[in-house]
This record gives sequence, C-alpha cells and structure tokens, in this order.
Amino acid sequence: MENILNKITIQTAKDLNTRKKNTPLSNLMAMTHYSRQTISLYEGIKNGSGIIAEHKRQSPSKGSFGCLMTVQEVMQGYEKAGASAISCLTDHPFFGGSLEDLIATRKQINIPVLRKDFMIDSYQIHESKAYGADAILLIAACLNNEELKSMSLEAWDFGLEILFEVHDLEELNRIKEITASFDTSKYIIGVNNRDLKRFQTDIQNSKDLLPHFPQGVLAISESGISNPEVVKELNNLGFQGFLIGENFMKTENPGTSCKQFIKSIQS
Repeated sequence: MENILNKITIQTAKDLNTRKKNTPLSNLMAMTHYSRQTISLYEGIKNGSGIIAEHKRQSPSKGSFGCLMTVQEVMQGYEKAGASAISCLTDHPFFGGSLEDLIATRKQINIPVLRKDFMIDSYQIHESKAYGADAILLIAACLNNEELKSMSLEAWDFGLEILFEVHDLEELNRIKEITASFDTSKYIIGVNNRDLKRFQTDIQNSKDLLPHFPQGVLAISESGISNPEVVKELNNLGFQGFLIGENFMKTENPGTSCKQFIKSIQS
C-alpha cells in the first residue's frame, strides 16, 4: 500500500527548495510579524474550550471539502464560536493551503494560530514566525531525534510553541526522551488518530497512548473527531485539547458548526 506520508514529505522538500531560492531568510526576517509577540497556544487550550478549529480545503483521502467561504470568514467564525485556537494548514499540493492563508488568518483573529504543515527544515520555523504563527507542528514520523531536538530549541528561541505529534508508542517515547531535558513545563503532545501512512482513522489510538504520556503534559487528540460525546469521553480520560477540521470544513458554515459543537460538549 502506498505510503502517503513519504509522498508528502518528498514533495514538501521540493517545494521548500523553491521557496528558499525565491525568499531568502533575510526577507523573512524583515516581515512585520517576525518580531511580533506570540500568543500562547498552551494557555489558550488550557483555559478555553479546548477546541483547535482547523482550516483545510481538502485531504489526500477525501478530496475537496467544497467549502465556499473564504479563509477570513472561516477563521472569524471559529473565533466567534469560542475556539481556543486556530490550526491553519499551509501545505498546498495535498491539502490546498498556503502561507497566504496563514497571514490572512493572523490579520483576522486574536487567538493562538498553529501552523500545521510537514516541518522538515529550520527554514520553515522562520517562515512560521514571519507569517504570523504562534506555534508549529512537529511530526515525530517526519523527523529523527536530532532534528526534533534542534528544531524544538530553535522554535522556542523564537517564542513559538510546539505541538509534538505522535502516532504510536515508539514515537511517544522518542518525544518523552527528547523533551526530558528541556527547560519548560509547557509541553503539548498530540495523538493523531489518523495513520498518515494509509490515512486510516481510529479514536482508540488516543485512548491507548494516553496512559503513557508524561505527567503534566497537555494532551491533544487529533483527527477523526466528529461526535461531541467522544470529546466528553476523551476529556474525562485526561485529554484537554481536540483538533477538529474536516467535521467543520465539510459543512456550509464551519464557524456555525464549530459553535454548535462547542455548545454540545459544554452542555
């Protein structure tokens, strides 16, 4: 069976080389948001609804979601709905996103913004800061231990927080080992319920991995969440954040759908 993650990371590397040539690091450092004070994703999730509402136009497994609203309309709707944070997917070939979506999002809202992409190079950290992100996603399956450590430290130096994403116990143990020596208590680890190699989804993945999480970490469940009752169950188990995109984006008005979802989990 085709390994979709490998296909995505290969394309990401090609696109990244083009961006590096077209936009030198000095250009990124001159952008307005590069010196902006970031907003804490950790605090936003911990003290809010826990919903990280995602904007994405399509997926490799399901194609376009057909949402006709602009990125600005979607993001404003999410914030008004009570989302704790926004996830902006910037990968274009597979998810239909862009860095322009990220900067448009930053202009519209005042809650934390996670740049969700396939990070493989420190250049992307500078991009994220320059285009207005408050946090980045580091996927354990895409990076070796040294890359995870060096990119984590560089991101924190810029004031960016990190959502570490894992899919299995081996990846979770790697993150635990890497972060053990870091001088911060604001850890965020997310379990992706979707296997990025085959794009199969199972909420049980979150339930299985949570008992192995380090004490005090902010636990996030990602992907395949469409039922408010599932969020309540996972919350009772110890998850504090829930990243939801497709369930909102496949509706006519993602903001309204997000509002109804949050109301349901709080009732």
